[in-house]
Amino acid sequence: MWGYCEANGIGAKTVTLKVKYADFNQITRSKTVPAFLAAITDLENIVSLLLAPIFPPRKGIRLLGVSLSSLERRSVRTEPQLRLAL
Repeated sequence: MWGYCEANGIGAKTVTLKVKYADFNQITRSKTVPAFLAAITDLENIVSLLLAPIFPPRKGIRLLGVSLSSLERRSVRTEPQLRLAL
């Protein structure tokens, strides 16, 4: 997921963690940051923060999922956009 976003110039501001338990209950936790994630270590740190309150788990986990949202294509333009005087 991170590799795809990085390769395609896509930035994310929200990280979501989904935990599905063996008894089919599930929880979702997310964190939104003010600026786009700059490195995979930023993603890892946020996921660790989201996981901390639920570990060690009291019941079996059957699935852990991480997703990114608040996506935006990062521009590589170095020149400012010109304005048209109308």
